[in-house]
Amino acid sequence: MRVIGTDSYVSQKVMMLVLLVFFACILAYSVDGLHVFGVIEKGSVAEQYLNESSDLTGSTNIVNSIVWDLRGFDTMGEEIVFFTGALGVALATRRMVFKNKKDQKKIMGEK
Repeated sequence: MRVIGTDSYVSQKVMMLVLLVFFACILAYSVDGLHVFGVIEKGSVAEQYLNESSDLTGSTNIVNSIVWDLRGFDTMGEEIVFFTGALGVALATRRMVFKNKKDQKKIMGEK
Protein backbone atom coordinates (compact mmCIF):
# COMPACT_ATOMS: atom_id res chain seq x y z
CA MET A 1 0.00 0.00 0.00
CA ARG A 2 1.36 3.39 -0.98
CA VAL A 3 1.10 6.29 1.39
CA ILE A 4 1.50 9.75 -0.05
CA GLY A 5 4.41 11.56 1.52
CA THR A 6 6.55 8.53 2.27
CA ASP A 7 10.06 8.10 0.90
CA SER A 8 9.09 5.30 -1.51
CA TYR A 9 6.27 7.37 -2.98
CA VAL A 10 8.56 10.37 -3.48
CA SER A 11 11.31 8.22 -5.01
CA GLN A 12 8.78 6.69 -7.43
CA LYS A 13 7.68 10.16 -8.53
CA VAL A 14 11.29 11.27 -8.99
CA MET A 15 12.10 8.13 -11.00
CA MET A 16 9.05 8.71 -13.22
CA LEU A 17 10.13 12.31 -13.80
CA VAL A 18 13.67 11.22 -14.71
CA LEU A 19 12.31 8.62 -17.15
CA LEU A 20 9.94 11.16 -18.68
CA VAL A 21 12.77 13.64 -19.28
CA PHE A 22 14.97 10.84 -20.67
CA PHE A 23 12.35 9.71 -23.20
CA ALA A 24 11.54 13.33 -24.12
CA CYS A 25 15.24 13.87 -24.95
CA ILE A 26 15.29 10.72 -27.09
CA LEU A 27 12.16 11.88 -28.91
CA ALA A 28 13.60 15.34 -29.52
CA TYR A 29 16.85 13.87 -30.85
CA SER A 30 14.95 11.52 -33.16
CA VAL A 31 12.67 14.21 -34.55
CA ASP A 32 15.65 16.48 -35.17
CA GLY A 33 17.16 13.90 -37.54
CA LEU A 34 14.08 13.59 -39.78
CA HIS A 35 14.09 14.87 -43.34
CA VAL A 36 12.07 17.90 -44.36
CA PHE A 37 8.51 16.82 -45.15
CA GLY A 38 7.70 16.78 -48.86
CA VAL A 39 11.30 17.04 -50.07
CA ILE A 40 12.60 13.98 -51.93
CA GLU A 41 16.35 13.60 -51.72
CA LYS A 42 18.33 12.51 -54.74
CA GLY A 43 18.83 8.74 -54.85
CA SER A 44 16.30 7.95 -52.14
CA VAL A 45 13.99 4.95 -52.07
CA ALA A 46 10.98 7.28 -52.37
CA GLU A 47 12.31 8.64 -55.66
CA GLN A 48 12.86 5.11 -56.96
CA TYR A 49 9.35 4.05 -55.93
CA LEU A 50 7.76 7.04 -57.64
CA ASN A 51 9.76 6.75 -60.86
CA GLU A 52 9.79 2.97 -61.35
CA SER A 53 6.74 1.53 -59.57
CA SER A 54 4.41 1.62 -62.58
CA ASP A 55 7.04 -0.07 -64.79
CA LEU A 56 7.91 -2.73 -62.20
CA THR A 57 4.36 -3.68 -61.22
CA GLY A 58 2.29 -2.77 -64.27
CA SER A 59 -0.18 -0.92 -62.08
CA THR A 60 -1.52 2.53 -62.94
CA ASN A 61 -2.16 3.36 -59.28
CA ILE A 62 1.18 4.20 -57.70
CA VAL A 63 -0.05 3.97 -54.10
CA ASN A 64 -1.48 0.48 -54.55
CA SER A 65 1.59 -0.71 -56.43
CA ILE A 66 3.87 0.45 -53.60
CA VAL A 67 1.72 -0.88 -50.75
CA TRP A 68 0.68 -4.23 -52.21
CA ASP A 69 3.38 -5.14 -54.74
CA LEU A 70 6.65 -3.60 -53.58
CA ARG A 71 5.97 -3.66 -49.82
CA GLY A 72 3.65 -6.67 -49.61
CA PHE A 73 5.42 -8.58 -46.84
CA ASP A 74 5.69 -5.45 -44.71
CA THR A 75 1.97 -4.73 -45.17
CA MET A 76 1.07 -8.33 -44.34
CA GLY A 77 3.15 -8.14 -41.15
CA GLU A 78 1.42 -4.92 -40.10
CA GLU A 79 -1.99 -6.52 -40.68
CA ILE A 80 -1.02 -9.54 -38.56
CA VAL A 81 0.07 -7.27 -35.71
CA PHE A 82 -3.16 -5.25 -36.00
CA PHE A 83 -5.32 -8.39 -36.03
CA THR A 84 -3.47 -9.88 -33.04
CA GLY A 85 -3.92 -6.66 -31.06
CA ALA A 86 -7.63 -6.49 -31.89
CA LEU A 87 -8.06 -10.14 -30.92
CA GLY A 88 -6.25 -9.54 -27.61
CA VAL A 89 -8.49 -6.58 -26.78
CA ALA A 90 -11.59 -8.60 -27.67
CA LEU A 91 -10.50 -11.49 -25.47
CA ALA A 92 -9.57 -9.22 -22.58
CA THR A 93 -12.88 -7.35 -22.61
CA ARG A 94 -15.28 -10.22 -23.30
CA ARG A 95 -17.95 -11.29 -20.90
CA MET A 96 -18.19 -14.83 -19.65
CA VAL A 97 -21.52 -16.45 -20.49
CA PHE A 98 -22.72 -19.33 -18.35
CA LYS A 99 -25.51 -21.78 -19.03
CA ASN A 100 -26.87 -21.51 -15.49
CA LYS A 101 -26.07 -20.15 -12.05
CA LYS A 102 -24.65 -23.49 -10.88
CA ASP A 103 -21.92 -23.43 -13.54
CA GLN A 104 -21.17 -19.78 -12.79
CA LYS A 105 -20.67 -20.44 -9.09
CA LYS A 106 -18.53 -23.51 -9.84
CA ILE A 107 -16.18 -21.66 -12.18
CA MET A 108 -16.02 -18.46 -10.17
CA GLY A 109 -15.26 -20.36 -6.98
CA GLU A 110 -18.35 -19.27 -5.14
CA LYS A 111 -20.28 -21.47 -2.74
